[in-house]
Amino acid sequence: MSILVLSSYVHAHCLQVDRLPLPGESLHSNSMWSEHGGKGLNVALGAHRLGIKVETLLPLGTDVVADAILQLLQDEGLHSRWALKIGEQSGFGVGFVAPNGENFLAVYPGANALLRPEHVEKVVAALPKVEMVYGQFEIPEAAIVCAFRWARGQSTRTLLNPSPWRLPTPTLLALTDILVVNETEAALLFGQTDTGDLLPEQWLNYLPLWVTQLDWQGDLLVVTLGELGCVALTPGTVIYQPTWSISAMDGTGAGDAFSAGLVLGLLQGFELDETLKLACACGALVAAKQGVLQNLPTLAEVSLFVQAKNIPAATRINFAPSSD
Repeated sequence: MSILVLSSYVHAHCLQVDRLPLPGESLHSNSMWSEHGGKGLNVALGAHRLGIKVETLLPLGTDVVADAILQLLQDEGLHSRWALKIGEQSGFGVGFVAPNGENFLAVYPGANALLRPEHVEKVVAALPKVEMVYGQFEIPEAAIVCAFRWARGQSTRTLLNPSPWRLPTPTLLALTDILVVNETEAALLFGQTDTGDLLPEQWLNYLPLWVTQLDWQGDLLVVTLGELGCVALTPGTVIYQPTWSISAMDGTGAGDAFSAGLVLGLLQGFELDETLKLACACGALVAAKQGVLQNLPTLAEVSLFVQAKNIPAATRINFAPSSD
């Protein structure tokens, strides 16, 4: 099992607050912490801890924090050969976290914004065979398109998590086999004004209709629904998978952990409901604790969690795929 992760790095700084602030409001913070992060780095390390062979293309600055992240990769057993110092400032982020785990974040991209197709071309030219390429939107889309085009030529599957949200171009969507979005991103993707109150049963009914609005011929669409679990669409089938009831402490990074678990299940060839259950477990384990990187689970930790706690079985509905 192997994957190329188009990574990003963010030096994350988080403040614990009693509630998320209103516009223009200042709040007292109860505690703070900082850690290495970034969507791409989270997924790369999460996949690595689950036993996947990971190649990570990681844009960094020439600052002190870049040296620290290189040491972290070495300590974790991840190769740093594709960690590129291409700017002065590494990515930097600030987040606010409420007691119920709700959060909002702001990120300065730094070196992440400087990743170019020529960087990708140099990496893939020397890259061993991989089974999947993962992309996310803390880096420029042109670099992702370059990597996904290479993957298509290698008959390698591609997975896109378009977060932080911007609408993927038709070119990128055409190169995307697996698309993973959260509830808010799904509403924007499908042009829906409000999905916040939808029940899982409604997602099962609406998702096959909404996806016909996209000019996309991919294999799998997954919408994460936070504490409700997730819903997944394949040609002819839509599945709702509940998740575990946990006391959420910090939802930051739970989606990245979910993606790492999803990748493992897909590369292992698990049935889709088992793959979604695995992904939900990874997300729940991170959301139940403060911080991200140190809480990304190993496969043994996920297995113990799944064995100790039961969740309802998935709901599956078959339908006639659109002929358009």
